[in-house]
Amino acid sequence: MKIALFTVGCKLNQYETQAIAEQLEECGFERVGFSQPAEIYVINTCTVTKESDYSSRQAIYRAKRRSPQAQIIVTGCYAQLEKEFLERLPGVSLVVKQDQKGELANLVASLFGDDSIKPKQKEKEDELFGFRVCKHAKHTRALVKIQDGCDKRCSYCVVPLARGKEKNREVDSILAEINCLVKNGYKEMVLTGVHIGRYNSAIGRSASGGKEGVDLVNLTERILNDTQVQRLRFTSIDPKEFSDELIDLISKSNRPDASPRIARHLHIPLQSGDDHILSLMKRDYAADEYRKLLAKIKSAIPEVMVGADVIVGFPGETDRQFENTYQFILSSPLSYLHVFSYSDRKGTISSQLPDKVPPEIIHKRSEILHDLGRKKWENYLDLFIGKTLDVLIEQKSDKKTNKLSGLSDNYIRVLLDGEDSLKNKIIPVLILQREGNFLIGRI
Repeated sequence: MKIALFTVGCKLNQYETQAIAEQLEECGFERVGFSQPAEIYVINTCTVTKESDYSSRQAIYRAKRRSPQAQIIVTGCYAQLEKEFLERLPGVSLVVKQDQKGELANLVASLFGDDSIKPKQKEKEDELFGFRVCKHAKHTRALVKIQDGCDKRCSYCVVPLARGKEKNREVDSILAEINCLVKNGYKEMVLTGVHIGRYNSAIGRSASGGKEGVDLVNLTERILNDTQVQRLRFTSIDPKEFSDELIDLISKSNRPDASPRIARHLHIPLQSGDDHILSLMKRDYAADEYRKLLAKIKSAIPEVMVGADVIVGFPGETDRQFENTYQFILSSPLSYLHVFSYSDRKGTISSQLPDKVPPEIIHKRSEILHDLGRKKWENYLDLFIGKTLDVLIEQKSDKKTNKLSGLSDNYIRVLLDGEDSLKNKIIPVLILQREGNFLIGRI
């Protein structure tokens, strides 16, 4: 049977989609592209914004149109919070909530009444998460899930309701997965989760064989020491979760005589540059704390690229408060922005707040920050003209130019001429010029 999978949302969802795909392939299913006819479609949804809800529904409708007789299975955060609604959509055969995600292959077997369709027995160490991956289809970089859930309660965020309490994966399980991926040829791993900065496994093993608490710094050291991964990258880490030890570890891994093992790329959510709005959001820092953190990171890690999430149009946000955010970003060393238009999420504190900002004002503010983010990104790229960057060449060439395409450790897209034999290798590239939002280089 042919099965197609589609992911809406974050890298954590992408990881879980890949894990589900591997389980189903073990059962004998043939994975095909989502644009192709299939007997089964699995849609891994997101609900962080109204737009992600819409994208999830559109994926369901596309699957139904493409193969009207197919079984459509819906899972993910949207499925967790709106199971009954999604079950009523035409074509949906099964809605799988988060705590059943790891059993999705068994649920598919039950759906078809075929006892011969069974995934391999899970190892004990993976029971909490239900997954392990050994490849990432059509991707050069591999995602590794280390944590799930969130115990914080930012007033606008629905993720704690959709993902539940924080859960940390065992160190040995993480190391085994990374070693499997390295064996299969992956040069770069991206550590992902809802709140990786709060990673704290109380069941990691010390060098003496005993058990000890392991935080993100300890975990990273274990990965660098116990695996041969060439490059390690973090996903988003909250401002309050950056310890001096973490900054020092990243700095020490970036030796002048070798390619950096920890990527000089950090994503630190800002959300607002106004202290009153940050307080309403229930973020546990002030704008000045964030600014001092950026200064410390920039001082310790030369040429680091730091990006941020920003929400525009939070309830009660005035023109003056938006201007505070704009000026904060303008004067900061941030290199890029992810701009989100605020939308009410059912069950959150902010959805009950008064003084909602009109959609037309949210749209205007969003455009202003998008423009600022583009300018800051181009200014950052210009810093590297004439310099050399270590670039991981991806498996896919650039569609428009047919040039090789890859990412530097500080997350810059670089295009260059070269042979296909360079794909999936980290090579030094001399940067010649900038074209739009990427760089052109040569070996």
